[in-house]
Amino acid sequence: MAIDFDNFARVSTLVHSIQGASLLLLGAAEAYLIKKPGHKAGLAGPFALILGGGACICVILALLGGWSFDGLAQALAARKGFYIFIASSCLFAAAGLSRLMQHAAGERGRSWQVVFLLLMAMTGVLYLMTAGRVNEEVFRQVMIPHSFMGGALLLGVLARAGQLFFGRKALHLAWVALLTVASFQLLAYRENPGSFGVRTVTLELPPGLPAATGLILPVQNPNNAPPAAEKRTDN
Repeated sequence: MAIDFDNFARVSTLVHSIQGASLLLLGAAEAYLIKKPGHKAGLAGPFALILGGGACICVILALLGGWSFDGLAQALAARKGFYIFIASSCLFAAAGLSRLMQHAAGERGRSWQVVFLLLMAMTGVLYLMTAGRVNEEVFRQVMIPHSFMGGALLLGVLARAGQLFFGRKALHLAWVALLTVASFQLLAYRENPGSFGVRTVTLELPPGLPAATGLILPVQNPNNAPPAAEKRTDN
């Protein structure tokens, strides 16, 4: 299967947009729960994460693998750093499931809330690690926006955890605001075509040094070889 390296940038942009939309819906659902705790409208957030994670996996499989797992494996073998997008998509789906379990468990679902926050924190860490998976030429261009994405999400998780411990409404509002900030950053992100493209290396020879067309190894002339040692026989 021929690998189209331009597809990596397209897939990355789509994954960022889908995850941004999921976080935006999660933030809206969390904001609604401030006024009406326990309302069924809060389920929109978990479902957004689950569907968003599944949609990202489908986009990756369709554009990189042509709906073939063998094709996807070949593409990922060429750009192993792209596994980070599969990991973040799985974390989105898992976070949505844990939040859904919390809603289903009701008052006994605090442990699921902890799992949810841990998964969201891990997603934020993956955003911070994304710049280390691209080509060196665009490292800085990728690092800056992803630092804001990951930082906003991690701060949001801290705010939500603080709200669970201290019960302050301001911390819940901060959680919603930081989710919204992270979502807009993801929606606005456009992957640089050079992030996962083929790298071209050019070697320049010093002036006056002829270009070598091949490697020539010295071959010893058999006429100049040292005489073989005579075999001595003892009488």
